[in-house]
Amino acid sequence: MLKNVDFGEFFHDLRYVLIFYVLGDLLTTVFAIENGMGYEANFLIAVLLDYFGYYSIVILKLIFISFCFLDYLYLKRRGYRSMWDITRHMITLLGILVVINNLLVISGLWVPIYSFIYSI
Repeated sequence: MLKNVDFGEFFHDLRYVLIFYVLGDLLTTVFAIENGMGYEANFLIAVLLDYFGYYSIVILKLIFISFCFLDYLYLKRRGYRSMWDITRHMITLLGILVVINNLLVISGLWVPIYSFIYSI
């Protein structure tokens, strides 16, 4: 199954996902929680954090990368390169938005923006 797999190509394709969705989210989340600037809003992740600590986030990110790899294999073998590109770009966009959200929480700007948006 993994005979003709190019791991270098996979990680090259996934580089921005790794930077934003994995590392960026992990680092900004840990920073915000450790410094009392925010909390984990996702109920499932919050429960896992309570029981297992930050290792749970790392494990979930590794599982996520594994699912990305399976998606990469599936789409590549069927010749759907454009679908793989769309998938990884959408995950990268999600990662960028999550990091921006976390940075807003860390900076203290999230509360005024949140109040403004939901007061409209």
